[in-house]
Amino acid sequence: MSKRYQSGMFCIDINCPRHGQLEGLEGDAYLNKKAEHCKECYAWKFLGWLHDKNYRIVLTIPEMASKELVARIKGIDPVRVEDLTEDEILCL
Repeated sequence: MSKRYQSGMFCIDINCPRHGQLEGLEGDAYLNKKAEHCKECYAWKFLGWLHDKNYRIVLTIPEMASKELVARIKGIDPVRVEDLTEDEILCL
């Protein structure tokens, strides 16, 4: 089960004692105060680094068989092509 990210989620999860001063702020006010207040926090530094590099965190999916992955990449229901090889699926 996954949950959608909300401002301060990590801080709340680790019970950061500094987060209380940020509660109630939103948008740019939150980000500006956070940048000043949490500049030594490694988690905040990491999120800033991701933003600077235009990287993003994505939800990973459980491992699946290569044949199923190929079918999904092609937008085909894996059950419909279960008798085909990966190469045959890619040629569709």
